[in-house]
Amino acid sequence: MIIKPYVKPNYETMLITNKTNDLSYEIFIAKPSDEPAKDGYGVIYVLDGNGLFETAAEITRLLTRKPKGYPPAIVVGIGYPGGEAFDTVRRIYDLTMPAELANLPQRPNGEPWPEFGGADELLSFFENDLMPAIDQKYVIDKQKQALFGHSLGGLFVLHALYSQSPLFSHYIASSSSIWWNHHAIVNEFEVFKAKLSKSDLSHVLRTLMIVGGDELEYMVKDSLDLCTSMMSLHIPSLEVSWALLEQEDHVSVISGAISRAVKFMLTTSSG
Repeated sequence: MIIKPYVKPNYETMLITNKTNDLSYEIFIAKPSDEPAKDGYGVIYVLDGNGLFETAAEITRLLTRKPKGYPPAIVVGIGYPGGEAFDTVRRIYDLTMPAELANLPQRPNGEPWPEFGGADELLSFFENDLMPAIDQKYVIDKQKQALFGHSLGGLFVLHALYSQSPLFSHYIASSSSIWWNHHAIVNEFEVFKAKLSKSDLSHVLRTLMIVGGDELEYMVKDSLDLCTSMMSLHIPSLEVSWALLEQEDHVSVISGAISRAVKFMLTTSSG
């Protein structure tokens, strides 16, 4: 019997420091075997990369396998040094906006909330550190860059859409924690809506909201309500879709949500 390490081809990692706050991130990258389309590779950025990157990378590899015809795409997982699938302390800081402590529920484990409110610092990392590094390393289609996040990651995706919409062309929010800070993300949407009423978007934004059918009732309702509000805007440059994955709970929905997210990016483009 010969035992060898199992190494996936075209996978690599790099360590990048956020210039805004000196926090380090382990970045996971899956590069396609095929050459890019004429406009470059599409990129899907996946939050909670330690736990979700490999699933996203393998789904992308299968969906772009010939003769399917989908163009090759790069998967970039945003993770943290260390082996844990989910770094609770870091992700709570990175994926949340400032909040009043009184507006947050008691944590299931009964422990105090760790530091939170660093979402804008993570957005700065995307804009000033990570995305330029990926763009320098690969031939990238600037008009086909997607952001995927689940739970608090889904909340971050919505925050990115409402506050820094030009960064990405596709926003996929899975099981979003819309409850954060007494639904403060809804207020962000109202500000976003007011801006849209005054000026059109510079490019088409495509948004997909996903939730599992067996999740807590308020999670499903929050997602549907916010998505319905976005759809009601009827703005051609803002396309919004919603998907309910039946018989999936908050954890089991993740793989299906990632599959939907990858296909959503591969089969549509920004205009």
